[in-house]
Order: sequence, then C-alpha cells, then structure tokens
Amino acid sequence: MKSSLDVDEFHRRTFLQRKGINQSKPFQLDLIFPETIGQRTDLRHIPNDYCRSSLFTVRNKREPRKTLMHKKLFHYNETVTIIYSGFELRAEDDEIIWLQILYYGKDVPLGESFDFSIKNLVRDLNWSKNGHYYDKARQCISRLKANEILASSQKAYGKSEAVSLIQNYTVINDQEGNPTHYRVSIDPNLIVLFAGNTFTSHKWELYRDLSPVSRRLADYIESHKHPYPLALEKFREMCDSKDTSLTSWRQTVGKACKELVDAKIVATAEVSSDQIFVSAFSRK
Repeated sequence: MKSSLDVDEFHRRTFLQRKGINQSKPFQLDLIFPETIGQRTDLRHIPNDYCRSSLFTVRNKREPRKTLMHKKLFHYNETVTIIYSGFELRAEDDEIIWLQILYYGKDVPLGESFDFSIKNLVRDLNWSKNGHYYDKARQCISRLKANEILASSQKAYGKSEAVSLIQNYTVINDQEGNPTHYRVSIDPNLIVLFAGNTFTSHKWELYRDLSPVSRRLADYIESHKHPYPLALEKFREMCDSKDTSLTSWRQTVGKACKELVDAKIVATAEVSSDQIFVSAFSRK
C-alpha cells in the first residue's frame, strides 16, 4: 500500500511530465500553476514544506539573528527533513520579501534574471517609503542570498539538492553606493518544491499585513485542505519562538487566531485544551 508521500511524489512527477517540464532545464513558475491562479495578481505562492517548517522564525525584533550551520529545522511532518545554513530568516520581513520577489520572477524561466527596484519592492510590501525600510529590504535580500537549504523526505523526493532562496543578484547603486535596482535569479531546483500543487497560495494584501505569528499560522492553515487541530507546542516549534511561558504563548496565539478571523482568512479559530482549532472557508 502506497503512503501519502509516495502518492505526492507520483503526482509531482506526473505533473511535471504533463506540463512538459524537464527538470534539467529552466522553467517558469507560472506554467506549473493551475490555470485558475496562474495569472492572478492577488496571490503569492510558497512551497508547503517551507510553510510547515521553522524556516521563517518569530522572534523579538531586538533579539539578534542567529547564524546557523547545517541546522536541522523543525518540520510538522517528521518524515521531512530541512537542513539550513545561513542567517536566521524571520516571518516579519524575509518571508514576505521572498514571496514578493518570486512573484516578480514568475513569468521568467527559473535560473534566468529579472529586475525590480527597491522602491517598488517596499511599496508592494506596504512599508513606508523611507531610508529605514529601503535598508531593511536590502538586508533581507542579502540574507535570502546567503543561505543553503536542503529539503528531503524519507520517501517522496529521492534525489535532493541544496538551494538558496535567491540564487544570485547584481545591483545598480546610487551616488551614495546604496543599491537601488536589483537583477535577481532564482534557483531552478525550486521547481521541485512547487510541482504537483505542493505549494500554498496566499491572498497577498491580507497576508502581507498580518503580524508574524498570524502569518505563520496562516502558513500552516492554508497549506492544508482541511487543517487538523494543531498543538500549541508544535506551533511554537514551527515559529521557533523563544516564549517558554505556556500562558504567554497561549495568549499570543489567541490574538493571532482573532487576527485571522478579523481578516476573513478563516471562518473561526480558537485555542482550546492547548490546541488550535480552525474552521477554514470553503475554497473555490
């Protein structure tokens, strides 16, 4: 009897074959999206394996970011392993910047370059247009380049290859030496994490304006067709939060649940018996 992971791998391979995708050649992301979402401008997309892991953490802004070397990250599914090297990435900024950069490049074959300006990036994130946020965005881009992620599964993936969230970039600088325009390329191997509908689509304007904890909870919820109750401790590990007080964490997650309901991302969400219970809207 085949496991769900075997089925996922079968779907991934047949999906790539049906789309005529040769994994040894670059292929653009929008061509693997279902026709119903391929050209939508209101969605941003992220691999399920990243949604369900602690790749993007939730920490106090004043807490220095760690530098990790060959660190095994938490993943909701024990059969999936993600090994990470690089600067700590956070849901507060790195996650949404990466999703927006992927959106800029969705019509370009993976591995080929595309351009964007730092001003447009900050605008599309709904951040204030000033020097602080331009520098913040530049720092995020540097972190997204300076990492290595090796995702593998005991059954589903077979061959695994390490990727960086941004493969490479060049910049045009202003008179003060600050980068103003970027030419970026995305690793072609990311196609495997998206193929076979193994990705999550977020409604951008709602998702980008969430608090970091709410954003990570949305990652978990929307990466499941029918989200199971999620233990508070598992979700804390998924956020890699350092809040060791169960009472405090329960209150934080309770606020995140309310935020998702108020944003109409879910119909209901609550914490009960130290588990998160969610009722999602029907998906069309």
